[in-house]
Amino acid sequence: MEKIKKIAKYTTNILAIINALILGLDPIWHIPYADKISATIIVIVGVIGTYLLSDKAVNVIKKNKN
Repeated sequence: MEKIKKIAKYTTNILAIINALILGLDPIWHIPYADKISATIIVIVGVIGTYLLSDKAVNVIKKNKN
């Protein structure tokens, strides 16, 4: 489980960097479909973030019950 969380965190960071590059370079290079690519990356990062937060919340609730 820890390995999955670590991979999810790295994936989120990598996608955030790629998204920043796309948004920063689009005005210069006119990347086709940059807005749709960016929106897709944002959704993926949101889903991964929700997974990480929900996992953390479940762990906190389990600790409080014990």
